[in-house]
Amino acid sequence: MDYYQYTAEDFAADDYFKEWVCCPTAENDAFWQGFLRDCPERYYQIEEARRLIEGLNQICPTPEGSQSVPVIWARIEKTLHEQSTERMHRPQRWYIPVLSIAATLVVLIAAGWLYWRRSTPLEIPGVLATAPTEWAEAVNGADKTMLLQLPDGSIVKLEKNSRLKYPVEFDDSKREVHLEGGAFFEVQKNPKRPFLVFSNGLVTRVLGTSFHVKAYQKDPNVTVAVKSGRVSVYAERNDTQQDPEVKGVVLTPNQKAVFHRSESTISKVLVEAPLLLLPPVEMARFVFEAAPATEVFAALEKSYGIKVVFDEEVLKDCTLTINLTDENLFQKLEVICKVLDARYKLIDGQVIIYSKGC
Repeated sequence: MDYYQYTAEDFAADDYFKEWVCCPTAENDAFWQGFLRDCPERYYQIEEARRLIEGLNQICPTPEGSQSVPVIWARIEKTLHEQSTERMHRPQRWYIPVLSIAATLVVLIAAGWLYWRRSTPLEIPGVLATAPTEWAEAVNGADKTMLLQLPDGSIVKLEKNSRLKYPVEFDDSKREVHLEGGAFFEVQKNPKRPFLVFSNGLVTRVLGTSFHVKAYQKDPNVTVAVKSGRVSVYAERNDTQQDPEVKGVVLTPNQKAVFHRSESTISKVLVEAPLLLLPPVEMARFVFEAAPATEVFAALEKSYGIKVVFDEEVLKDCTLTINLTDENLFQKLEVICKVLDARYKLIDGQVIIYSKGC
């Protein structure tokens, strides 16, 4: 079960989770306490789910409580039986008040247990001590983007039907936020405190950069697109034996990660419309006169931050006289490949050139 991807609503609907909240045992308590130690970032979803279950009055007595009620009933029935034997000839009206009193006692006992259970906080060893004491949540229900400034000065542009949960004060060792929906982040650089975005099973880790996250609950995929800097993206995993970031991907500008939630896999692709990383004045470098193909591809790499892979030996004699100032990346590639009698593919966020030479 991929609990590390669960939202509060998913936890609240899970039978094993409800059993732990309603009727904790040594077995299920050990499992959930272990889960929280491995995935402390899920604490707030779990706490919200627990409150949701209790709010819906779905709590049932613990094994001890469920055993005590039948015992009380047995004692009451025994007393009633003895009284009825001694008072066989007394009017029947005496039995009814006694039964009502017995039922009232049981209700009061159950209510007392419920009050105690609801007032008892969820104990999570090792998590409450390190979790931020106060969180804030921004919810955007408007038709326009909501602009937020986080405690560290980072800027978030929160999109419609999206919510962001973040600490009122960031931890000394990391900056952690939780996103449902879409948002663009401009993160303040701080190498000593990485910035982590948790979004539907995907973790985006940066030191300081700008990127967009799309993580709507209804969508099967989560995407992260980088505008500037470098971003590490990896799936949340309940695995203490291996660093989950090892199985992730590193993104550079104009690259995008697609996290397939059902399979917990990540693929790296180019964004739909790669942007120029150079100022307009630098565009003069896309006017070439008998320039070697290697020079043209180097200009593409520098301008878009995208790796262009080709066989230098095959293209060593190829030159181009061309003006590519006004075209976008894909139009430039089409023109170059037509001149060189080549073709290209987009693989793993890179441009691969196939050519037989000139």
